Amino acid sequence: MTLLNPVTPSPASPPRPVDDARVQLLRSLLADRDWSSDGAVRTRLQQALALLRSQHAASLDEATWLLVADETARYLDFRRLRNLEAQLRGCAHEALRYTRADWEAARNAEAALETHLRHVRFGSYAPEPAPMFRIH
Repeated sequence: MTLLNPVTPSPASPPRPVDDARVQLLRSLLADRDWSSDGAVRTRLQQALALLRSQHAASLDEATWLLVADETARYLDFRRLRNLEAQLRGCAHEALRYTRADWEAARNAEAALETHLRHVRFGSYAPEPAPMFRIH
């Protein structure tokens, strides 16, 4: 069986711009009023978004890809904690003023709790017993 009109990309056609979940996430990150970035980082992210939306996505260098990946990973965690905080307060996340500084404080608290739990797992809250006999 042969296809009447096989679809093959034309070598003359320009590559299509990238428009997937990552681009949507980057757009969301840049539009979020509560997620602030350093001015230079924000500028690089805006340039990356412009390139991703154009036909020049392949021209992004590795450092820019890493920046986009790191910043979007942080932003996803920010959204996780913002949603959790909104649930704890019983409101929508849109009604909650939760900033990047709040996220950083929450991440530090989570890391401290994880360290504490790891320490307790291998130890005890009970004090060490006193020695039964003293050797003089």
